Amino acid sequence: MDDTKDQSVSSKLEGATGAVHDGKGYDSINKIKTTLNRLRRNKYFMVTFGLLFILLFSVGTLAMIYTQDKQRIQEGVTISGLNVGNLTQDEARKVVDKEFDRLLNQTIKLNVGKQSPEVKLEALGLSLNADSALKGAYDIGRTGSIFDKVESKWSAKKGVNIDFSKKWDEKKLSETLQGSLKEFNIPATDATFQVTNENTMTIKSESVGTILDSKELITKVMALNIYKLDPEVKAGFKEQIPLLTAAQLEDQKITGLIATYTTTFDPSQTARSENVRISAKALDMAIIKPNVTLSFNQIVGERTVQGGYKDAYIIVNGQFVPGLAGGICQVSSTLYNTGLLANLAVTQRSNHDLAISYAPLGQDATVAYPDLDLKFNNNTGGYLLVRTKTTNNTLTIEMYGKVKPGQQVTIANTIESIIPPAEQRLVDETMAHGAQVLKQRGQPGYVVNSTRTVKVNGVIVGTEPLKKSRYQALPKIFAVGA
Repeated sequence: MDDTKDQSVSSKLEGATGAVHDGKGYDSINKIKTTLNRLRRNKYFMVTFGLLFILLFSVGTLAMIYTQDKQRIQEGVTISGLNVGNLTQDEARKVVDKEFDRLLNQTIKLNVGKQSPEVKLEALGLSLNADSALKGAYDIGRTGSIFDKVESKWSAKKGVNIDFSKKWDEKKLSETLQGSLKEFNIPATDATFQVTNENTMTIKSESVGTILDSKELITKVMALNIYKLDPEVKAGFKEQIPLLTAAQLEDQKITGLIATYTTTFDPSQTARSENVRISAKALDMAIIKPNVTLSFNQIVGERTVQGGYKDAYIIVNGQFVPGLAGGICQVSSTLYNTGLLANLAVTQRSNHDLAISYAPLGQDATVAYPDLDLKFNNNTGGYLLVRTKTTNNTLTIEMYGKVKPGQQVTIANTIESIIPPAEQRLVDETMAHGAQVLKQRGQPGYVVNSTRTVKVNGVIVGTEPLKKSRYQALPKIFAVGA
């Protein structure tokens, strides 16, 4: 039905209204009008919808054609400034690899003044990776909805750059810088000393050093723009302060003898005497820094045949038996007494199982490598020097250090209890019936308390109980005839 016909019908209906005066007539006419208006609106909607559908279909078709995948990177895409637009992935990879070689082989000069060593970026620990950049470049215009692809491809034409991933190996960077500039470092030197023939110290002063400021230079190198490389990086240097100064040594200086102790031995026991001399020589000239532990085993070391040690009597499980390096405990016991008189702090000490004759009860120290040790802490506030001297039948150990005027140290021992030796009789069939011979004299056992007292100018300033000593009794043994 066209508009003319609609108007004709409408006119006729309007004309009819003049002849119809009842309510039913009016209702019929209004319904017809409403129907006609609805038909007109539906017609316009269908036309509009059809046109819109055609438009969208056309746009979608054009978008599909526009985003058709040609297996090439979109135009306008660059990777770290390299144009890779319209290239396949393999073609782009070749361009990138060539750029890698160029970038990594660039050199910079490390300016240290008159000289400027050159070094390649790759040697400095630079590494590049283009995998994520290549993937990102290839994915442009290929991900998301069709309209996302259109927008991404359209934006790419305006220019999109994706950088390589860059990484510095800081360990390699530091090592290369240190190696390249090593000759320009002037390390600090600590103050040193020499021991004189009088067992004192002569001191040589320290010197301040100048060394590469590695942290600053590493920061500068890692901040370089590798695409527009500065040809030179200035290396900075800083002062290196010595760890030990002459002033410190002067304060800790060995000024004289602080303690000495002497024990005697039987020179006829040649193997034992030789062991005493070898271990005493190992101790001689030992220097102990302030607040450091003096360890007998660490200084003397393992006792071996190769070291010259011989078999002599040692104490094992409460018995005197032959053993390698017998007699060495006389040296450790002599050192123990010297350390006590020097007022050193005792940190490890054990007495023998049996009482010995070369040191007072409570003042011996047994050792066995590596664990059974004699140790002191050097609490004197200065350096310690150990000197040893042997004669035909004596051993003397001296300690030199920071003398404290007026200091005097004494050791007192009190026997708490005495354990009498047991008697044992062993049958000897080679002896006549009723005969008896003393085979081992035996000796009592003891429990001994020891105390160290320190005086300064005659006034007691400290009293210290030392570790209690417990000695087993050695049985008296008789051989008797059957």
